[in-house]
Amino acid sequence: NLLYQTWFIKSEKRLRAFKRVRKYVQLFIKHVNNGTFPTDFKNSALEDIMDVIAEQTEIFKGAKHAFMWKPKLRIPDIYENRENQLAFSHCLDQILKANQEIKMLLAVNILTEKKIRGLGPAVANILYFLEPTIFPPFNTAIVNGYNYLTGSKIRLGKWEDYFKLRDGMIELNCRGGQFSKDLGAISAFLFDIGKLNYIVRENEEEYIRISESNTQKLIKKKLEKEDSKNVHQKIQYILATLGNEIGYHAWIASNDHNRMVDGNRLGDVSLPLLPEKIYQLPISLSRTIGLIDVIWFSKNGEPVCAFEVEKSTSIISGMNRMDDLYSIHQENLMMYIVSPNQREEEIRAQFNRPHYMRNQNLHDHLRYILFTDLEKHANFMKKFGKDFTILAPISHYPSGELVR
Repeated sequence: NLLYQTWFIKSEKRLRAFKRVRKYVQLFIKHVNNGTFPTDFKNSALEDIMDVIAEQTEIFKGAKHAFMWKPKLRIPDIYENRENQLAFSHCLDQILKANQEIKMLLAVNILTEKKIRGLGPAVANILYFLEPTIFPPFNTAIVNGYNYLTGSKIRLGKWEDYFKLRDGMIELNCRGGQFSKDLGAISAFLFDIGKLNYIVRENEEEYIRISESNTQKLIKKKLEKEDSKNVHQKIQYILATLGNEIGYHAWIASNDHNRMVDGNRLGDVSLPLLPEKIYQLPISLSRTIGLIDVIWFSKNGEPVCAFEVEKSTSIISGMNRMDDLYSIHQENLMMYIVSPNQREEEIRAQFNRPHYMRNQNLHDHLRYILFTDLEKHANFMKKFGKDFTILAPISHYPSGELVR
């Protein structure tokens, strides 16, 4: 996917652009000369020119920005200054009419001497489509590629640096003899080097630095994901062992049975199968219930408490699973969202959704518990708990108030 191949060699759009840019440049010159060029980039012939250029895939992405009117900075100063408009128009007109390289370069030099604020070497992106063997395009990636390859220090935004870049590119082209005389070819090659799409000895250190940075980001993301899973499973383990200790039969979500917490398999502290009463339900419903993170069942197989652990996953999906369980057992079932402290406001917002607020009975069976409270008091509750009411001191009503 090198730009040299996709844009320079194979792009019909690039070839069509030369004729279209020339047409719109002629229109721009006409509008300036007869005084009808607008005071803004929008809806101008200059916008038409840059629209065609910006279509040229990644190499000219953002090329329009340099010509957009920035009223706070009053740049580029070609929208309110008639003299500057004429100078810019005259430069383009001379390049269209000239048949010698030196005359074209002199036309650009005259424009640069005007020192029009905000009208820098970005103009070269237009010049390229007028005379591709004389003017290379100009952008950050091309400059970076040239600097990598030659050890130069070409700067952006400076006409003198653009001319140094142009001379250097032509010299490289002559020495190598590998590229077309159309300077778009070597420009695309330098763009690929500058973007680190193509690795050469001169840019390999930068490529390695960025690759290492990306690798570190991927590793960090993976570790964070693993940490989130570990915390989730640790909370499941605490809830299951607590339920078992105070006289219930704990169930852990079926897809978590083989996960490990500190050397302990979660399935070993869970019922191996859901109670028969759950399996008698429609298959889709029993499967959904089986995915609830933790359920405490009484000795006769009735669900007493359901818990969804929400470290970073969607709170509402966990609540929906508990809704399904509540729909078939509404008498004494208590439902808990267990989450990190920083998600407390999010939980309260979910509890106060219309679905729960309008169903007062359902709303009264909802609670939430914060990780820190559960971890801090788990051993105490195992020692002194007789039933689920031991959770009251660490449970919150949907309003945020402690149950006590």
